[in-house]
Amino acid sequence: MSKPSARALYRIQAVARATGISEHALRVWERRYASLSSQRSPSGYRLYTDEDVSRIRLIKELLDQGHAIGEIAVLAPRELERMRDRARGVAPPALPQPIADVARKRFLDAIAALDPEEASRVAAAALVAFPPFELVSNVFAPILAELGARWQDGRFTVAQEHAASAVIRLHLAELLRMVRPSDTSPSIVASTPPGELHEFGAMLAAVTAATAGARVIYLGPNTPAVDLASAARAAHARVVLVSAVALTQSAVTSTLAEIRRAVPKTVAVWAGGQAMVKAPPAGITWLKTLEDVRAQTAAL
Repeated sequence: MSKPSARALYRIQAVARATGISEHALRVWERRYASLSSQRSPSGYRLYTDEDVSRIRLIKELLDQGHAIGEIAVLAPRELERMRDRARGVAPPALPQPIADVARKRFLDAIAALDPEEASRVAAAALVAFPPFELVSNVFAPILAELGARWQDGRFTVAQEHAASAVIRLHLAELLRMVRPSDTSPSIVASTPPGELHEFGAMLAAVTAATAGARVIYLGPNTPAVDLASAARAAHARVVLVSAVALTQSAVTSTLAEIRRAVPKTVAVWAGGQAMVKAPPAGITWLKTLEDVRAQTAAL
């Protein structure tokens, strides 16, 4: 443990407020980039100096300009200042491209070139540049929608779609692992219903619920109703959350009714996805958007 210096020191919550970088991102940066390490107090709290805060502000400014965290985290403060000053010397466009747009384009360009390593680097940079819910709703969800569109109209091959899916699955799982609930967080069991093999809707919803304060037990796709019920009991879950994408309307209706019968009455059943039915079975709460998932979870 490093010894705190005699200079002004700030806890991570104050640094997050002062710089606009989330506490989550600051912790991930410290794990991944030695040059962004904080000091520690005798009790183990992260402590930042004025110089640390200035450097993080510089990094935030460069991230907003579209630079990737992996490219700038290793740079010295003087180099960061030179990059900032060069950018300030050029008149910005009237409508600068949002950083989420940049991340999505870089990811899709990498997949178009069948370069999953570059796509993974872009995803890893986004993982620390965005708060978790923004990452899910503004980066990964739109990328998945665009992947589906490009595969359907023939712009992407099956190989490209599979490469992209592997990268996104890896990073969503990492994000779910990093979002840590409190000891008193309500538990949610998440999966897809029997016969549904498309899991990204469930993964996006699972991460969203976790960012809203739930302890999420993600089971992967295609979980039988009886096993969802068993998992809910074992985890003392408040909710079973499922996503249906490719099932027919009749299959969704019958499957959700089966899940509702199997799951204890004290456990809510939430459902969502592109296979939405006009009239879900009794006892099922249908959530249309990730914002709905977030709001329902926050209300638990």
